[in-house]
Amino acid sequence: MSTETAALPVPTRSRAPRQASVVARHTAILLARDPGTVLAYTVMAMVLLTVLRPVYERLGTFGGPPIDQEAPGTAVMFTLLALDVAGQSLLSERSWHTWDRLRAGSAAPLTVLAGKALPLAAMFALQQAALFAFADGVYGFDVAAGSWRLPVLVAAWSACVSGLGLAVGAWVRSQGQLSAAADIGALAVTCLSGSLVPLPILPHWVAHVAPWTPGYWALRGFQSAVEGDQATFGRALIVLIGISILAFAVAVAGVRPRRSPTRQRSR
Repeated sequence: MSTETAALPVPTRSRAPRQASVVARHTAILLARDPGTVLAYTVMAMVLLTVLRPVYERLGTFGGPPIDQEAPGTAVMFTLLALDVAGQSLLSERSWHTWDRLRAGSAAPLTVLAGKALPLAAMFALQQAALFAFADGVYGFDVAAGSWRLPVLVAAWSACVSGLGLAVGAWVRSQGQLSAAADIGALAVTCLSGSLVPLPILPHWVAHVAPWTPGYWALRGFQSAVEGDQATFGRALIVLIGISILAFAVAVAGVRPRRSPTRQRSR
């Protein structure tokens, strides 16, 4: 009886955490070897924050300190612009001809995506942390006022952007398609969410479209985290988690192995 038990194969579910950690370690190494894109976006965000500082002070469209609008908006914008980094982590598997082998292995699609998403979310979180630390030290963005809410929202937004990037990367088939989808999508969401330009200044119809964008809820979440508005913060957090789940579902559908017509007929 003990011999038969020992001979039983290890359930796939029990191998999932180890498989995800292998994918995560591989993805983290690749990101660490080429951090140029994210570093560039982080420095660009700091430069834009500095250049637009007088503009936000003159606008006076935000109820609180202008930096409470500018810092979160800039963080949302440049995290979205780095969306293609997440997509590239899947697209590169096709370039290296390891995509089919990855999908044909024993790891479930969700396991592969989880392994990809963990280091990506950590990278996006570090990007936002660096920008908020800069805004706090130079322009008085009150990070301490965010308490536990700010890091929680950073984690939720990082997971959301990772999911969106992986969803795009799972369905595109070339670098050109990835760049077009990621760049146009990031710019559209940035503009329509009020992350770059406050909503009161934009055309009236934008305010009606904004709540349909993830950037709007990230912006509202960051602002409410610093202001201590628990109701708005909770609503923004729930929406971002929901978008993340939906994005990962789309990504899973994109990486799931497809059966060939010949194979289906043989069955």
